[in-house]
Amino acid sequence: MARHKIVLIGSGYVGSAFAHAIVAKGLVDEMAIIDIDEDKAKADVWDLNHATPFGDNFVNVHVGQYEDFKDADIVVICASAKLAKGETRLKLLEDNVDIFVPMIQRIVDSGFDGYFVLPSNPVDIMSYVVKRVSNFPKNKIIGSGTSLDTARFQFFLSREFDVAPNQVYAPIIGEHGDSQVAVWSHAQIAGEPVLDLLPSNTNLEAFKTSISNRTTQIGYDIYVRKGTTNFGISLSLVRIVEAILFNKNIIMNVSSYVEGEYGLSDVYIGVPTVINGNGADRIIELALSKEELSQLHHSADIILDYQRQADAIIDQMC
Repeated sequence: MARHKIVLIGSGYVGSAFAHAIVAKGLVDEMAIIDIDEDKAKADVWDLNHATPFGDNFVNVHVGQYEDFKDADIVVICASAKLAKGETRLKLLEDNVDIFVPMIQRIVDSGFDGYFVLPSNPVDIMSYVVKRVSNFPKNKIIGSGTSLDTARFQFFLSREFDVAPNQVYAPIIGEHGDSQVAVWSHAQIAGEPVLDLLPSNTNLEAFKTSISNRTTQIGYDIYVRKGTTNFGISLSLVRIVEAILFNKNIIMNVSSYVEGEYGLSDVYIGVPTVINGNGADRIIELALSKEELSQLHHSADIILDYQRQADAIIDQMC
């Protein structure tokens, strides 16, 4: 029976929530945790070890070392710079590129040949950075993309129609950010378009605007109140890892590298992707409305602009 090993880099709010979920589900045989704050990594390892008796299967959790990368199936990167009040998204990009370039180089130099999974923002651009620096094939790098945004969209619609969130199909695609696109043309419950399930006197545009805005805004609302979002995104990462390790063939809206799909090329962007033992195996092309496709291309233009800035930073470093 195959043994599964993952390495987690970054044991902050998101990383520790992810690690806890891995232990609770007993998804892997071994998990190494690395953090710039070595005491934090040690404390999390101790704490998680005491949780293992309650997990579904035993997970050997330990503090990670450089040697742990070589035989890992997946490296999950939750490391990120902190965005101080008043700083721009570009500053976060610059700081994270500074962190990622030497880190990815060291991981590759170790002999690692597995999969990279990451939520670090701006996640679409950071996924591209990992690809460029590692020179790994596109299927081996998966950003969390719009998976969390999709979950939020599902949740808000589920409340409107009084059904469980997992019974709603409602994709968000594009940038994990303000230009994300709610794909109303494919939002369904039990195969029926959600807009057809509303009372006949409903103002459809007002309804769509309200739900879309709440989906985009809620992350900021959470951040203002607690300084982070960690529970939803950590379970998204768990789902991705599980799909790779156990060849689940599930579809998630993650940051994938497009090469012609949706009329886009050479950019990581949130799109429906089949995830299995081959990583990001293939992209599903939804038949979008003209407006949705235009919005997706606008979103891609924003990502590409940041991507060019990331390239410039990397060129200066290498």
